[in-house]
Amino acid sequence: MPTPRQLVLPAAAAGLLALVALAALVGTGAVSVTVAVLFGMIVLLLGLQVLVVAGIRRADGKVLRLDARVKRCEAGITQVAAAAERLDTRLGEIAELLNQDRLRRDEDLNAVLASLGEERLHAMSLRQEMRELAEGLMPRLAAVEARTSSETGT
Repeated sequence: MPTPRQLVLPAAAAGLLALVALAALVGTGAVSVTVAVLFGMIVLLLGLQVLVVAGIRRADGKVLRLDARVKRCEAGITQVAAAAERLDTRLGEIAELLNQDRLRRDEDLNAVLASLGEERLHAMSLRQEMRELAEGLMPRLAAVEARTSSETGT
């Protein structure tokens, strides 16, 4: 549909032609001046009415395009909101998994530290036993050494 701006030039030309035709009819006496003025007013009012209707249609078309654009934007916002909700849910799941992993790692670390403590304690008791065993063997070893050196020396 042509815009009101595109209709102005043909409407002005048609109005000028109608004015010339009315002037010619009044000049020849075919129509009285009163009838010509009434006819001119009717044509003028019809022209204004066409311009108003065209303007309203143009505004209505703009409103429809804006409404369609708003609906597209709302649909996009709905999709983004749904995606954000899914991401939020997934992030919650990931956070829970990370928390469980952290707890498991803390338990493993505590078990390792406890095990190291137990092994150290066990190693200390073994060391004490070895020291006692070595202290018990030292006099015997000295006696055996003394006996072997006296046997080789005689």
